[in-house]
Amino acid sequence: MPIVKLQKVTFYGLANDRERVVKELQRLGCLHLIDLPGKGPRKVREKKEQATVNEAINYLQSSPVFNPNQQKEYGSNRHHNCLAVARETLQNREHKTALNDEKDLLKKNIELMEPFGEFQLPHLSHIDNLMIWFYQVPRHQMDLFRESSLVWQVINQDRQFVYVVVVSDSEPDLPLNRTSLDRRPLSELKQRLASVEQELETLHWDRVAMTRWLTLLERDRDYADDELAREEAVDRMFGDHDLFALQAWAPKSAVAELEAFAKKFGLAMTVVAPAAGESPPTLLENPRMVAGAEGAVTFYITPSYQAWDPTWIMYFSFALFFAMIMSDAAYGLIMGILLAFFWKKLSATEKLREFRLMLVALVVATVAYGVAIGSFFGVTPPGFDRIQLKVEGQPLTSHQDAMMMLSLAIGVFHLSLANLINAWRFMGSSQALCSLGWAFAISGGFVFGLFTAPENKAAIWLGQGVGQPAELWQPFLRQSGLVALLVGLSMVFLFSSSRPLFSLKVSDWGWRILDGFLGLTNVTKAFGDTLSYLRLFALGLASAQLAVTFNQLAAGVQEVQGLGFLLAIMILVIGHGVNILLGIMGGVVHGLRLNCIEFFNWSLTEEGYPFRPFSKKAG
Repeated sequence: MPIVKLQKVTFYGLANDRERVVKELQRLGCLHLIDLPGKGPRKVREKKEQATVNEAINYLQSSPVFNPNQQKEYGSNRHHNCLAVARETLQNREHKTALNDEKDLLKKNIELMEPFGEFQLPHLSHIDNLMIWFYQVPRHQMDLFRESSLVWQVINQDRQFVYVVVVSDSEPDLPLNRTSLDRRPLSELKQRLASVEQELETLHWDRVAMTRWLTLLERDRDYADDELAREEAVDRMFGDHDLFALQAWAPKSAVAELEAFAKKFGLAMTVVAPAAGESPPTLLENPRMVAGAEGAVTFYITPSYQAWDPTWIMYFSFALFFAMIMSDAAYGLIMGILLAFFWKKLSATEKLREFRLMLVALVVATVAYGVAIGSFFGVTPPGFDRIQLKVEGQPLTSHQDAMMMLSLAIGVFHLSLANLINAWRFMGSSQALCSLGWAFAISGGFVFGLFTAPENKAAIWLGQGVGQPAELWQPFLRQSGLVALLVGLSMVFLFSSSRPLFSLKVSDWGWRILDGFLGLTNVTKAFGDTLSYLRLFALGLASAQLAVTFNQLAAGVQEVQGLGFLLAIMILVIGHGVNILLGIMGGVVHGLRLNCIEFFNWSLTEEGYPFRPFSKKAG
């Protein structure tokens, strides 16, 4: 699980070869460029034309329908025609936005005017400069008009409101908000609304037609991005009219290829390992099967170069946590069907293909766990009860004590593993012994607590498993847990400090004791983090109970004559559909939380920055 080892490489060459060297290095795509000392602030390069093309691409990519006929070329002037297409696309977007705003306003005005009916407001000169005021009056407030000297008329009414028109030379002094109506007649508003909807439909199909340029626009955007990247690379260099120097981080495995490159182009090249105190970028490199979990890791934190790569652990633990929260094999099969439906769409880029494999792992884990607990839409099919995991004759998921212990055991293992990894990383230092102490304390505390309770079921189950009475196992395991807990906490107290262990200074010993007590305050953190894994039990139980509840509701409704069967089908489809969505959201959020917060807090606290290769986008 080590992070890819990097080397700092520096190229020196003639200024006349700079552009060609930069272009060829971009083609290699294995360098993370470094700003050389002595350079001023790097220029922020952004082309207005590139931003226009990006906006056009985003607008076309969000089109609900695409033109299957993709254009191969623009015409004679590629750059000019690219911008022309992009600007035409954005004009379509702006016109559509304006029409949608007008449509919303028209609908609102029509809704306000319909109770008052069809009319045309007269010119002020025709009614002696009097004004017409419109009110939507709650029925219980009509006495305000009956007791007033205003000239008013009821135009319409419904169950809640009375629609009143008042004629007055100024706005009446009433504790009511008047209704502001459009001056156009109702028929004209409806006619304009129909016209706007027709224009919007035309714009929609114009947008669909313009998606034929999407491939070419994306290609030109990639060309523009490559050009900007080369200009930024030149900004990072150091040089004059005769020579240039370019420095970058490169994977150790690519050094031989870079040396061959330098020899081919007549460049001088130096290679040095990262110096103490330097912070190289982090490059994660995993097999394609698990590489999709890299995104789950970097979603929360990019490990520092000196840290370790938790992708493998994230891959398996996230899949397990997700499956325990879903807790149904049929839900996993539905997810698999949806994944098969979107399989081709998830093959556009290498990152999407890696993400697709991560989704496969989630589906497989969900189905496997669902089969193990015998749950298919909350029901155990005939024959599955023989392979179903059971405790004391009950299905595992129905035995709350067993599920709580299982969830806590998973948490203890996960957090102990985090501390053991830390101990391995810092082997030979006091920090390693401190982390090892926490692994002992967390696992020992769990075992001690588990086998201390009277009539402890865990001891009974263990005794049944090995054919020995619980009285033989419970005292031994309880004492072993207590010893591990005390030894672990003692190690935490002794090795939490970074000060010398063998020192003649009284101050060092005083600070070591203080650091030890401060280290022991993390007992509450360890306790809380372990209990946090109970969410696996709680969310899995909630998912299972919701499935059973929807089944019971459907069974009860089915007995109703007539539409009973149809209503039962609707309850099953909608209910289980909602439960699947809740399970997916819970599985993702809480599965990531247990890894990215509880696990990483004990094993991955140093944050770094990602390796960004200087590479070509355009093919």
